Amino acid sequence: MKRKLSLLMAFMMAATLLPAQPAFAATRNVINKTITTTSDAITDETTGVILTLGVDNAASIYGAKAGQYFELHLDGDAKWTYGSKELTDKYAYTDNVLYPANNHTSNPSALNGAPITKLVNAKVQKLTDSILGVQVQTDGKVEIPLLVHFNGTPEGVQKVKVVPKDSDVSTGEYAYANVGEDSIKFRVQKKEKISRSGNTKVQLILDEMTPQAFDASKSINLKLPRGFTWDFSTSGKTAYTVSKAKIDKVPNSDDRIVKITPDGYTGQLDSIYLNMCIIPDRDAKFGDVDVIVQENSDVSPTSLVVAEYVDYGVQVKAEKVLNVIAGKDIEGLYKSKLTIEEPATSSLQGNRYMTFQFVDENGKAVDASLQDGERLKITKKSGDKETKLQIDKSSIERVGNKASGKVEDYDIKTFDEAHRDNKDKRDNKMADKFDLYVTQQSETTRTKFELEVPFVVDSGFTGKLFLKVKGAGAEEQLVQIADVKPPVTFEVKGALPQVKIGLQKQDGQDILVKETEAGALQDYVPAGINSNYAEYNLKFEDTNIQTYFKSVAYTLDEGNIGIKKVDKKDKYIYVQVDRRSTKPSAITFKNISVTLDRSVPYGELRLKGNFGIVDERYDLSKTVKKFDYFTTITPVSDEKRITTVFTIGEKSYTEVVRGVKEAKTADVAPFIKDNRTMLPVRYIADAIGAVVNYDPTTRIATFQKYQSVVTMNIDKNVMYVNGSPVQLDAKPTNVEGRIFLPVANIAQAFGLKHGETIIWNQEAKTVTILPQDATPEEVKAAQDGTILKDAKEAKPAEAPKAEAPKAEEKPAETPAK
Repeated sequence: MKRKLSLLMAFMMAATLLPAQPAFAATRNVINKTITTTSDAITDETTGVILTLGVDNAASIYGAKAGQYFELHLDGDAKWTYGSKELTDKYAYTDNVLYPANNHTSNPSALNGAPITKLVNAKVQKLTDSILGVQVQTDGKVEIPLLVHFNGTPEGVQKVKVVPKDSDVSTGEYAYANVGEDSIKFRVQKKEKISRSGNTKVQLILDEMTPQAFDASKSINLKLPRGFTWDFSTSGKTAYTVSKAKIDKVPNSDDRIVKITPDGYTGQLDSIYLNMCIIPDRDAKFGDVDVIVQENSDVSPTSLVVAEYVDYGVQVKAEKVLNVIAGKDIEGLYKSKLTIEEPATSSLQGNRYMTFQFVDENGKAVDASLQDGERLKITKKSGDKETKLQIDKSSIERVGNKASGKVEDYDIKTFDEAHRDNKDKRDNKMADKFDLYVTQQSETTRTKFELEVPFVVDSGFTGKLFLKVKGAGAEEQLVQIADVKPPVTFEVKGALPQVKIGLQKQDGQDILVKETEAGALQDYVPAGINSNYAEYNLKFEDTNIQTYFKSVAYTLDEGNIGIKKVDKKDKYIYVQVDRRSTKPSAITFKNISVTLDRSVPYGELRLKGNFGIVDERYDLSKTVKKFDYFTTITPVSDEKRITTVFTIGEKSYTEVVRGVKEAKTADVAPFIKDNRTMLPVRYIADAIGAVVNYDPTTRIATFQKYQSVVTMNIDKNVMYVNGSPVQLDAKPTNVEGRIFLPVANIAQAFGLKHGETIIWNQEAKTVTILPQDATPEEVKAAQDGTILKDAKEAKPAEAPKAEAPKAEEKPAETPAK
């Protein structure tokens, strides 16, 4: 039993997989066409809409049988216009319903008794307004013309339904008409863009929705908005053309109205085609141009946008924004494709120049160049034959004599190949701008060009790169062509090392150099300069100071870049890359040591990361970034370690030498100016252990300690440290004949630092100047205000004798301005 159930279920499942069989059909029904009409129109034999109930022997569809009867039902308010007395194949005008409105003849009664045109193999009888009875005469195909009065039926698709009754005909619904609002439809082939030139033709079309809708006695007037006129020229490129109508001006309309009178129409479904220019004047408003229909209520719509009035402004667009590595120079790697397109004819102004320049997002010039050995190229995509864009060769910087003439493609040459092997003799150029020349403005067809721009970017530029375009009909515009990022980043591992002036082989911190993407550093220099490797380096920013690298090593921390060599020369350390990475790579420069001669100024020394190669073929920089690396300080003498504590507003101060404190008295008290502690020149020199001299003739004070020399004019807010200018935080001030200077600036010039060896105690209002090699314990004691607690008292000193005025004293001097 179970086996039988299983077999039954399997049979049922298999049965569900069999394709469904089509139902039997005796006729293949089809409407030959669908018409567009109005709600009060009539379709007759001249309209030619026919329902065919056909035969297809190959598909076993043999058609209707003789004597069979079926019906045709209409939708909505539509009515059949056949006779209602009997089944017949003749016109029957006796019902006075054949043609309720004269359609194709002025005497419809003359058709009474004549065979119904295009009725084949059937007799028909109107049973009700919406139902038509049909009897088949012989076996085979049946054709029935759809003679219908739409009788105000609503807008939309109209269908006829085949109801088989007892016949073999196939059932179904078939669309035969689309009822619209009016009998004439107004449209445009497309919404044209027009400009002030007024030489673009607009293609206007008037379509009959019902036969004989055009009437020579009913003209159609089209009116333009204020600021626009029709061009009634009958000759030349702007001459209008028209079919099946006549064109006239309307008096006193200022040519804003064109009168269209139907002429030469056939009585079938005709169309009027008018190609005519629209001319804007200086007061015309930019935007859509809409035309209003006058004089004929049969036209729909009553207003229509036929054109768009645009400015001459030529549009320049980049195909895409490229991702670019600064300083990279691989042949043909970066090419921006631009489209230059007129919004309307004559937008590009003939015999004028368009200028292009590499800029940033603020429109400021950027160091970038057309790429040497590549081709600047223009391709015309569309437009008048006479309108051309050409490259002005004389506008492009190049090696050797400037080229002349105008071409559509141009080979760029910024590199002097004659001196390929001698960089000192190369005369590299930076082709950062170029001009295009417009030969002749377009007259009939808008022009479109494609411009291919190969380029490279200075190693130090990052951000958005644009081309600034203007001229020849193009308003100034910025077109972004690239997002630019550096090839590498730099990181000094740890705090900036302090190195002492005049000492040998001092240690520096490690430097991490990391690629921003795989292959960012290329492995050769183009044009045959060096096909084996590319060399990059870290160099002191100021190459005139006597600073030397003494050692360097490296590790490859990430990626797979090929490194041929890492080494140092006097002024720089370098790496040679002989294989590009396929994974972003990171290199650490280690075991760096340097020597500084005694002429090096104090403060931060910076390195330049030269990790681009565009300087080889262009007048561009290879420097990606400059960054602080060393802080220089003066050597410390063990002969005298001085700690001095000043109190704001008090003349007394304390000096500690070798653990012994001594109270002293100044002529004038220190004070605060511009948030800076001001002290007399002499006491600053004593506190830092420097010698000071003042020349009243030149008004220059000179401090000297070991090999460091600081000079300043007391009337100015700048000092010179070993010849290098340093801005003062506050200008020198004269108080009671004494010249006051900002103590922090002078102390820093000799290697002291705010917060480390120059300590401000807010609560006690004291400034403590510590030795350059102050210990952490001394720094903390100064910060806590306890620096004097453990110092020994000095023996009482004799009363000071009257001293002669010091060199810097000028009792009668007024404060410096």
